[in-house]
Amino acid sequence: MGKAAKAHRAKVAKRNANVKQQEKRMQKLWQEAFEEQMNAMKEKFASMSGETTSGLTESLNDEIIQEETTQEESEPTEPVQGE
Repeated sequence: MGKAAKAHRAKVAKRNANVKQQEKRMQKLWQEAFEEQMNAMKEKFASMSGETTSGLTESLNDEIIQEETTQEESEPTEPVQGE
């Protein structure tokens, strides 16, 4: 291997190391920003009043009960006799 090839390999290795370092740095910054945003959202969710969340739960329960009632009404109540 010639002198020029060795120098080229060294440059490429140095460049690749720099690229990898920059990628890791960007990933770390993105992860920190993501965690910060998630913590802010968790705090916001935790600070919601219990009345609001229980109101949502009650409305969901009412919808489920209405669906069950509708299904029961649509089912025949008399047994079907076979031949």
